[in-house]
Amino acid sequence: MKHRGMVRAMRKIALVVMACLFSSAGWAQSSAAEVKRRLVGTWKVVSSQRTLKNGKKAFDPALGPSGIGFLIYSADGHMCAELMNPDRPAWKNNAKPTDKEKVSAFDGFFAYCGRYEIDAEKHLLVHLPEVSMVQNYVGTRQIRPFRFEGTRMILADKAKDNPEVESWQVVWEKMQ
Repeated sequence: MKHRGMVRAMRKIALVVMACLFSSAGWAQSSAAEVKRRLVGTWKVVSSQRTLKNGKKAFDPALGPSGIGFLIYSADGHMCAELMNPDRPAWKNNAKPTDKEKVSAFDGFFAYCGRYEIDAEKHLLVHLPEVSMVQNYVGTRQIRPFRFEGTRMILADKAKDNPEVESWQVVWEKMQ
């Protein structure tokens, strides 16, 4: 009798564990679907700033204080990001820009496109550039920790490639 009771109890425990696993797997899928539902569309940059190691706030040097840009996510898993400093000097002659004008245009603009992945559980977007103005970006995994605040999405993380910068943050507003 004790053996049958033990078997029944173990079956009940196994069923509860399996139910929990299936429900949490379903939650993760619906959570990823919910993130994708909120993500798909066009986003316009609101602000982009860095926090320096000395604690001071600074604008992203490529965008300047009035940077503009768009981040587009499609339902089929593609994304495109284009950001620029609108205060870049115009070329005096569009047909023959000077080397200085070309460098200024390049330094004040950043763009890449490719596929994206969502890790809803860890609150990460992964951009997978297939084309980029910077060749070294192609084929990389650009990890973007994210959070939503109303109609805004904040991408923010610790800086990994600049010893003077502690962290960065880009705020995006969903276009309607």
